[in-house]
Amino acid sequence: MIDAYLEKTDTRTLAAGVIVIVVLVCAVQVLYLLWPQWQRYRQVDESREILARISAGGAGLATQLQAIEGEVAGLAKRLHGDMAELPAKQMESYIIGRLQRVSWNTDVDLISIKPGVGQQVQMFQEGLFDVELRAGYHDFVTWLQRINDELGFIVVKKYHIAPFDRQLTDAVLNIRLTMVAYRMVN
Repeated sequence: MIDAYLEKTDTRTLAAGVIVIVVLVCAVQVLYLLWPQWQRYRQVDESREILARISAGGAGLATQLQAIEGEVAGLAKRLHGDMAELPAKQMESYIIGRLQRVSWNTDVDLISIKPGVGQQVQMFQEGLFDVELRAGYHDFVTWLQRINDELGFIVVKKYHIAPFDRQLTDAVLNIRLTMVAYRMVN
């Protein structure tokens, strides 16, 4: 049956069919055998290049790690100030001391501080501080900026500002603030 078919078929058609079959077999071999190996070779070569760059700049890697650790420490200080490592019992006295020191350095009269406990907000516990101050406007703004620098993330929850004495030409303000320090609950 095959012999009869081969005798009837033109030699050019038969040659074209054989060529098509050979091309298909070669294409399948390339697609399934050689192409995945080529892709794997490219991945290994790229990994080798990355490792070569890292090993050539090994001293730079230690410097980069130190820079990143410094940046993380700076962000932690910006978020929590120096009180990130303090036990909860010492945080209150620490904040009061910093408020007093900043007040002395900025010509702000710290009249009173009343600490309290606020609510728990998700995984943070609020520490409330009712603060009463007397200061000029610019001294008060400087005081707020220094408090932010010294204590990190402190929020002014409520405030009331009124003139202390209406007779004075240099306006002294009587300021009442409710400040909140957030501490992560373990």
